[in-house]
Amino acid sequence: MALWVIIYPHPYQIALTIALLYPLVTLYVFYRYRKRISLEDDDSKIATKQPSLITALTLPAFGLVLRAFIDYDLLVFTDSLLIWGIIVLVLTMAMIWIVSISSYKIGLFSKDSFAVILFVLTYSYGSFIMVNCLYDNSKADIFHTRVLDKHVSSGRHTTYYLTFDTWGQRTAPEDVSVPSSIYGATQAGETIDVYVKKGTLGSQWFFVDK
Repeated sequence: MALWVIIYPHPYQIALTIALLYPLVTLYVFYRYRKRISLEDDDSKIATKQPSLITALTLPAFGLVLRAFIDYDLLVFTDSLLIWGIIVLVLTMAMIWIVSISSYKIGLFSKDSFAVILFVLTYSYGSFIMVNCLYDNSKADIFHTRVLDKHVSSGRHTTYYLTFDTWGQRTAPEDVSVPSSIYGATQAGETIDVYVKKGTLGSQWFFVDK
């Protein structure tokens, strides 16, 4: 699931929708079989004969949040904090409740607890971005801006950037990551369109197109 979402998310909406639902199904399985399944990820599960679901929770959530960072840009990041915080709180309470009634207990400073915290944070943000942007059918406001420069950041992943002049609420030039196809088809000095949408959950986001 993580590789599908990260490397080749096609068909896009179906892949991301499955990735969005998969951790929730995993949580239900953990709740349903809480006496026979654990979140433990070490050799003790061999002795107890309890399979672990920690990988099924964390890896798809990581793929989801990585896809969210790659594909979507919020107009104002702080707009996401309130709803993200609410999702984190609800998911944390659900995890605490399920663990409290299961046969498996998590140590406060164990690696399992850190894995659960990582899952809660990554899945909460990834799911928020996907629900807010992927299913947004609002009409876009279009802004025009000039491309001041372009450059590529190479490392573990190659990222393509265009440097935009001021537009909309942006009062200073900034680098914006774009798909390689748009990067290759755009030269410094050209005008490009920026589309701003309202967001299903009320957090505005934007994308660019020629």
